[in-house]
Amino acid sequence: MGLPDGINLGLVVRPTSWIRAHGVGGTNTAGVGFRGGITAIPYWFWHFGPSITFEAGFCRLGDFNDALRAFFQVPSWMSGYVQQAGYTYYNAHFGLEFGRGNVTGYLHFGGSYLDVKVRTPHAVAIPPVTTAGGSQTSGDPAQVILRQDATVTVYTLSGKAGIIVYFGGL
Repeated sequence: MGLPDGINLGLVVRPTSWIRAHGVGGTNTAGVGFRGGITAIPYWFWHFGPSITFEAGFCRLGDFNDALRAFFQVPSWMSGYVQQAGYTYYNAHFGLEFGRGNVTGYLHFGGSYLDVKVRTPHAVAIPPVTTAGGSQTSGDPAQVILRQDATVTVYTLSGKAGIIVYFGGL
């Protein structure tokens, strides 16, 4: 579980005790996606070890209004602007691995690059403007129609926590 990844379940392959690769599928509550990556754990100190992880992932276009309202106070008139969104992302994380047996837990923190596509397939009504005296402008509300998808690039801090259960092997 983490950001921007969401909640995922996947397959982890550990060719050696200090390296693992993973392929994952999951959701960010708005759309489904997948992620793949590789982690190196160069040293183990008792049952703890530092790690470095590189990942790439994708989340399909999905309705983000409910997800936005769950985490932020979004005015109802804004719900039309972000009707659908999807993104591709790349993570680079440093972390701490613990457990070292058939069960390993981890905490990872670092940075992410997101390339977000925002789609507004329906017209958005702009509410009437209220003046300082409290009166509203007359007439029908204006309509905004986006003729093409908007693209937003984001560089942000990110992190995740998880548990890996290995079946067989090392």
